[in-house]
Amino acid sequence: MTSTRKLAAIVFADIAGYTAIMQKNEHEALQILNHFRSDIDRLVPFFNGEIVQYYGDGCLLIFNSALEAIKCSEKLQHSLKSDPAVPVRIGIHQGDIVAESGNIFGDNVNITARIESMSIPGSILLSAKVRSELINQPEIKLESLGIYEFKNVEDPIEVFAYACEGFPVPKKSEITGKFKSQNEEKSIAVLAFKNQSSDNEQEYFSEGIAEEIIYGLSQLDNLKVAGRMSSFSFKDSNATLLEIAEQLKVKHVLEGSVRKARNRIRVNVQLVNVTDGFQIWTERFDREMEDIFSIQDEIADKVVRKMKLTLLGREKGQTLINRKTNDVQAYELYLQGRSYLDKRTNIELALNCFNEAIGMDPDFAAAYTSVAYAYFYKVVFDNYPPRDGFPKAAMAIQKALSLDNTIAEAHTMQGLVDFYFHHRPEKARQEYERALLLQPNYADTYRVKAYFHVMLNEKVLAIENVEKSYELDPLSFNNSFSRGDIYYRTKRYEDAINVFENMAKKYPQVVSIKMMLGVIYYLLGHAETAKSLFSGIDKHSFSTNLYSNDRFVVAARLGDRELTKGHLEFLLKSRTEKWISPTIISILYFSLGENKNGMQLLRQAVKDNDPILHMVDILPLWDDYKSLPEVKNFLSSWQISI
Repeated sequence: MTSTRKLAAIVFADIAGYTAIMQKNEHEALQILNHFRSDIDRLVPFFNGEIVQYYGDGCLLIFNSALEAIKCSEKLQHSLKSDPAVPVRIGIHQGDIVAESGNIFGDNVNITARIESMSIPGSILLSAKVRSELINQPEIKLESLGIYEFKNVEDPIEVFAYACEGFPVPKKSEITGKFKSQNEEKSIAVLAFKNQSSDNEQEYFSEGIAEEIIYGLSQLDNLKVAGRMSSFSFKDSNATLLEIAEQLKVKHVLEGSVRKARNRIRVNVQLVNVTDGFQIWTERFDREMEDIFSIQDEIADKVVRKMKLTLLGREKGQTLINRKTNDVQAYELYLQGRSYLDKRTNIELALNCFNEAIGMDPDFAAAYTSVAYAYFYKVVFDNYPPRDGFPKAAMAIQKALSLDNTIAEAHTMQGLVDFYFHHRPEKARQEYERALLLQPNYADTYRVKAYFHVMLNEKVLAIENVEKSYELDPLSFNNSFSRGDIYYRTKRYEDAINVFENMAKKYPQVVSIKMMLGVIYYLLGHAETAKSLFSGIDKHSFSTNLYSNDRFVVAARLGDRELTKGHLEFLLKSRTEKWISPTIISILYFSLGENKNGMQLLRQAVKDNDPILHMVDILPLWDDYKSLPEVKNFLSSWQISI
């Protein structure tokens, strides 16, 4: 008895739920089985395949190439939709097999069966090895389902779904299969490292080290990493590690401390499995300051190895922590600037830090990225003219990407610049997708992308992205607020109310939450509830931001025109000293029936490149004004021009 070894593309296919079909109606089951087998008999030879074996309601096939295997599987699924429809699951892998007496054997046959077990009716799943063979086939669209550890298979395997039109992609909740018991999603929270230096001002440095580790680990698509805002919210908290893990829905916690004195640094870290309280790893690093980069590398590497993670798709020796600069002083300035920027406390001071860092290291790509963010934030939060801010952000991000195009944050900012400044939505879409390929677990990109989708009226994608952002960083105020805001903009008012009412309990002093609730209740027809929410905050609520403005639009509709006029006068006076969004002022004019002034301000918004102008078409409070002929024509011509 002779055996031969050869490379083949292996296909497993079976009929989902065949036993139940048989128990319900034997005649129908036989028709389905005959349809299944006759189509396989007809199609497989056409694609140079071989039917190795039929077994009950399934079959095992081999092909000379991955492309022939996928093309045959595609044709088979289409054909099986005809009456009587056959609910077939397909899995494909490629590798060495041993052929003997008409049968085939080997680990790769086992892997194919495991992949097929994850499938759902109508879908085609395939391994990363098959995907690598299809890399030059742009018409074949694939979507990663993640990395899985299968029973009796040594190495983890990334599985992809064939995602061309008409083929279902399994949701996480639908995926079942023959997995190892430890194949649960691995997850971690990196807490803010404690500053044990004598200088309290060094807190930015200890937190910055932890943030860099979060950023590095969030590149792994087989690891759930709690977002920075959520993890850092437990700073100075008395909560136990178990309580923290339960709130963040993670199973591992990394905590540490930093002591910095002159040119020496001591970093203590420990990795804990909170399910059993077991300390997986602890270590102390006593080094020179110049070694801070290698310390971060070592910590990330140890976390990966101790949690038994696999760095698929990475070159040997490639580190998770990207060495942003070799200049320690420049790096310290960068961390200090990030601290100011993240807290929005002093954006100008943050800019000074970044520019000083660039002066020390002109090739510091991450510092240029942060300069771009600083100018964008100045426009959004500090009433900085967009005609000045956006070009500066665009120049900085172009420089950052020319130095290093692997920074996910840089691609996210490039997307913002492309959308708001260059008015290139499809280019922005590509940049956001690129950012998520580089950093699959970066909550901020999902949140930014959610607003992008909602402004293009892609409501389903907007909800999906804001939910993902919230899932990754659930204790972040911005993510929670954005979740409610996206629900509001997509007119899912009840969902928005649930979000904002929960936030109101947690942040009772935040006026913008009460304003959002009041606006939504008004839109639902509950005018008295809206008035109750607005009462007591009117005297303190004059502001230049969009969310405050909505409250005064509602005031005019409820008959309090004087209050609306008061806010309009406040904005017009403020406009003499700094840039104020013309779009915000225009809606107040429209709410007061002064349509001529409203149109004049809308046209000014175009000249100013006002970012809020993009929101006009999806703001529920604008629905009444969008039906006005002059506004309708304006929006139509403006959207064509961009």
